[in-house]
This record gives sequence, C-alpha cells and structure tokens, in this order.
Amino acid sequence: MMKPEREPRWLTWKRLTLCAVIAFTLAVSWVALDRDGARALDENACLACHGTEGLYKTNEAGDKISLFVDEKAVNTAAHRYIDCTTCHTAAPHDVATPLTKLSLAEKCGTCHKSEYKFHLQSIHGQQLVQGNPDVATCVDCHSPEGNPHSVIRVLEYNAPAYKKNIAETCAKCHDNKALMADYGIVEKVYESFMRSFHGKAIDLGNYQIGQLDVATCTNCHGYHDVKSVNDPTSPVAGMDNLLKTCQQCHVDAGPQFVAGFLGHKEASTEHVPAAHYTEIIFRVILTTVIAFGAVVVIAAIVRFSLKRWRK
Repeated sequence: MMKPEREPRWLTWKRLTLCAVIAFTLAVSWVALDRDGARALDENACLACHGTEGLYKTNEAGDKISLFVDEKAVNTAAHRYIDCTTCHTAAPHDVATPLTKLSLAEKCGTCHKSEYKFHLQSIHGQQLVQGNPDVATCVDCHSPEGNPHSVIRVLEYNAPAYKKNIAETCAKCHDNKALMADYGIVEKVYESFMRSFHGKAIDLGNYQIGQLDVATCTNCHGYHDVKSVNDPTSPVAGMDNLLKTCQQCHVDAGPQFVAGFLGHKEASTEHVPAAHYTEIIFRVILTTVIAFGAVVVIAAIVRFSLKRWRK
C-alpha cells in the first residue's frame, strides 16, 4: 500500500499565514465596529461622579443646573479621545464656568480657531456677542441634543452637519414659526426648500457622499460664516452675488437663470409673475382634465348600469 504524499511545507506555511491574516483582519474589524465597547478618555475619573443621573448644582439665582454627562454619548462623540480637563481645566471645581452659548463657543474656538473666527463674523456670531440666546452656535449644529459632550464628526451619517441632514438641522430654528416671527421672517424656508429640486434630490438620495452632490442650505448661505440676506456681502444678496453662487454648480447660468429663481418665496404677481401665472394655467388645465375624466368614467358607469337594468 502506497503512502499518501505529504503536502509541501511551503504550501502549509502559506495557508497558515493566510488564515492568520484573515483572523487578524476580522479581529481589527470587530474592534472598529464594536462602538458600544469604545470608551472615552477619562484620565481623572470625572464620569465616576458626573455619570450619575440627577447630579446638579444650584446657581446664585436658585436655578438647578444639571451636571450629568451621558457616558454613552461621550463614548461615541468626536472628542472622546480628548480628556475632560482639556476643556474644563485641570481644576474645574475651582474655576467659574458660566454655561452660556457664548462661553461654549469661545471654548470651542480655542481649538477651532478658523471656524470660530468665521462664526464671529456671521449673523449668528454677531447676535451671540450681543447676548442673543436664540442664535445657532457650535453645539446647535454639531450635536443632536445641543450638548457639547455629544458632538459628532461631520462625516458620520447621523451627524446634524452631515450634508443629508443639514436642512433638517437648520429647520430646528428656521422652521419654528414663533421664533421666526420675532425676526420678521415669514417665508416657509424649510418647506420651500424641500419642495424644490434641490430639496427633493437631497431627500431621495441615500447617505453616500457621491449622491449628495446637490445644493443644500450651506452651499448657498455659507457654513460658519452665514450672513444676513440683507448684508451686501452675502452670497445670496442681489442678483450679482446670487449669480456667482449659482455658477458654482451651474457654470453656464446667466442673468435669466437667476431671474427665474423663486428662492424661499412663493410665486406671486409681484415675485416672478411668470411662474405665478404659469402655475395658475397648469392648475386650471389639470383640474379640467381630471373633471372631464371623472365625467367620462361616471357616464360609462351609468350607461353600463342602464343596460344591465334594461336586460
């Protein structure tokens, strides 16, 4: 009886190496995907106390201020590998830290200097410095809960500043009728955007960057440097600025292209009257066609019923 030939040693080592590489890759992937197992950097064990729900302090006015920090949110935040003391100093209990929108923006600006500089020049930043608490600041746009401990990186699909989510993030303020009424803004900004081609394309597209190559709020109004539409330097102020903004995507756009742009306003006899009257004409035609079709169908049903009844 012949003995089976032994497998060459080099082939055995090759297979063992391949198995080791596959096992290592799977292990690394498991660790990367196991977000629940991630732990934020907490060198001074701050969460030992601040991770307790119901922890609060009372300020001079007698108001209760929550000191609770959600450990789960911190573990998945963009700053999870930055120790608490980076923002709160090495002796946080000995330093007065007023928790205001302005103080939070200033703290973000110690690292994000360029973004903070642009924000100060924006309509939001200018109002913030004047003490207006309504305006958007860093955490309003980068955290789902408006909490500095749950800021999410921009390229994460569930980030408020991810392109597919930007319109919805802006809508937290600009779709608030009561808030907008205080500033004389009567246009239905979010609703009109979502009815537009850009809004529908964003809404129908998935979360892949390649399918989100259409304009959203920040493409026209800016990012950290959003300006009032009445500011002459705003990208959407006046036909000349608006044309340059549109040409960033529509390179062949001309004055007529911009003249037919509705913006966030409804077409009317004063605002783009051609679109207003065209809408009326199509509405009349559509109503007529539907009414005529309904009459034809009803007549057919009556005729059929009469024939059945006569028989």
